Amino acid sequence: MSGVERTDGFTVSTSAFRAPPAVGDQRDGDGHRPITARPAASRPRSMPGYLVMPRPKDAVKGLLMPFTFLLAVAAGADVTWRTVVRALIVWGVLELLVYPARYQWNDIRGFVADQSHPGHDRGRLPGPLERVRDRVTASCAVALAKLAAVAALALALPSLSGVLWAVTGAVFGVAVVYEGLRARGTGRTATVPPPARPAVVALWIVVGAGYVVRGTAGLALAVDLGRRPALAVSAAVALWAFGIAFVTSRWALESLAFATADHGRLTWTARAEQAREHLLALVRWLPPGIDADPADWVPLRRRTPWAAPWNLALLVAGTAAAVTGSLLVTPSSPGHSLVAALLGAATTAAVIRLPGRRPAVVLAGAVLQLLVLVLTGQPRPLAALLPWLAVMAAHLVFSGRSLRTTGRPSGRLRSLAAVPCAALARAVVGPATWEALRKEPR
Repeated sequence: MSGVERTDGFTVSTSAFRAPPAVGDQRDGDGHRPITARPAASRPRSMPGYLVMPRPKDAVKGLLMPFTFLLAVAAGADVTWRTVVRALIVWGVLELLVYPARYQWNDIRGFVADQSHPGHDRGRLPGPLERVRDRVTASCAVALAKLAAVAALALALPSLSGVLWAVTGAVFGVAVVYEGLRARGTGRTATVPPPARPAVVALWIVVGAGYVVRGTAGLALAVDLGRRPALAVSAAVALWAFGIAFVTSRWALESLAFATADHGRLTWTARAEQAREHLLALVRWLPPGIDADPADWVPLRRRTPWAAPWNLALLVAGTAAAVTGSLLVTPSSPGHSLVAALLGAATTAAVIRLPGRRPAVVLAGAVLQLLVLVLTGQPRPLAALLPWLAVMAAHLVFSGRSLRTTGRPSGRLRSLAAVPCAALARAVVGPATWEALRKEPR
């Protein structure tokens, strides 16, 4: 070990490598057992399952396009059944063909680094490293087949060909920039936290662009954004900033896979070939002190510095979302937009600075904005409030996550969904088989 740097609440290993502790009851000289972030073991993904759906934990992102489409409808957009069908086709192509192919490309480029990840099975392109040729060949073939299917649909549906080519080009245009920045900014140092080099900071910014593609696609299929440039710009800013806030906060949680908790401090161990500087550079903004397994720690439920990328991005997203809502219902009212921007910024700042009261602060901010919308006579005040409220609701969800629960539905949501699903399953398989299934140890 070349040295250990102590910061407020952190023990940061600056060594190039320190082997992870072996399985078993390991204690230090004081009889204390360090706690390592190791989520519960899960069954590794099969290759066929991966090729069908590369990133099931990212499926929630697929809701962004239908949300913005329905938001435009709630704000009074004039849509027909033909418009709805067009939107459904584009949505299916984007989420079932284009993005899976893009994820497969990302996983191919990161295959070697993923095999040395401390979390082992991350749900990415399955290993082992010895089968790299077979795995990469199969994934490349399926990804190309998905893109060929997109091209075939574009030729078969001339009225949608422009949209399909545009979203596909946008997704892979962002992907090319992202992969280039990641190649330049990662795989160079084992120091934790690594320096926030320009390529790493640019990577944090670029990750939000994909959210613009998804969100504006839904909006543009319901509203003619060419005739409403102010709405297009405000929506793009809100979506981009929201994407940055969501991804950087998630990456901050994923960095905890490289951490061990010891006497309330975090010790970080990483190797350069793991290429995770874009995650580990974010640990400088995590709150000090930890009293749980790093995999179960919920750091973003506490106050974090203003300079944290997720906080800065959330402030921009909340402000732009409030403006977007105002422009959706009152296209040509600069005064209303200015009031919306001020209220959106103030209420978002309150949510960031009062983490212990976030639900109450979000509710109070929503009520305040709704009252102003009503008092200023804006049409459809609830529709105007929805963009800001959606950003805050998403923030409430992802700020309450831990490494172990990232990418999973909340326990309360799973419980609510389990009741009707269990009743349906019992009716389908029969009471006797259902009871036998429940008693099986797995």
